Amino acid sequence: MAKLDKTLRDIIQNIPQKFISILTGKKGTKILDNTFPSTKERIADLVLELEDGYVFHLELQTQNDKNMPFRMLEYYFLLKQRYPDKPIKQIVLYVGDGKLNMPNYLEIDKLKFSYEIKDIKDIECKELLESDSLEDKILAVLCKVEDFEEYIFELTKELLKLPEKRRADYIRKLLIALNYRPKLKEKLALIMEVKDMPLVITEEMIKNDPFYKKGKEETKKEIAKNMYFELKMPIEQIAKALKVPTEFVEKVIKENR
Repeated sequence: MAKLDKTLRDIIQNIPQKFISILTGKKGTKILDNTFPSTKERIADLVLELEDGYVFHLELQTQNDKNMPFRMLEYYFLLKQRYPDKPIKQIVLYVGDGKLNMPNYLEIDKLKFSYEIKDIKDIECKELLESDSLEDKILAVLCKVEDFEEYIFELTKELLKLPEKRRADYIRKLLIALNYRPKLKEKLALIMEVKDMPLVITEEMIKNDPFYKKGKEETKKEIAKNMYFELKMPIEQIAKALKVPTEFVEKVIKENR
């Protein structure tokens, strides 16, 4: 999970304005220092100054954590020490694939502390898709994507406008973000096989990606399974699309009945 968290952190460091606006209702003006040296160094996912003067602290969370209020309280104290005259807005954004089930408050002894908590899956992705920022468009895949195939085609158009090196970097970020949405990642593999997409996934990307590490044959098995059981495609059509013998598809179906 550490690699996935780092990639999302890298994406939001470029201040995807539409994304920040959806969360806060304000524009971000500048990135602030997110490191807090101490006996144990603390690094927040994002610390940003908003246009209304608030210090905005965002934490991305991939799993439910019952101790999250203690972590957020610690960050609040660190931020307040650094920016004593500024109001602070804190949000925990849950990006996991499961159900959000975390507290957003703490009441112990005489202390009462709370912050906002949001599930990224509750955010409509339309606004992000209409943004000019590729960071916004990639983050949209974690929200409510009504038509994933259309999303991939539109994103591909944008990526093909970029120089090869930058395009490869965004494709890598997309693949890593999709590790939070394994079912969509399977759909991507299916779309690329069947639709002959111009989106190029290099050997280096495959080598470093946990989904594609399963290997080409394992990937085709997963695609064949989905094509038969979910899309109800005939065996012969699946075999033709994947460029494999019909016996290969029949074996996959038999193993998954």
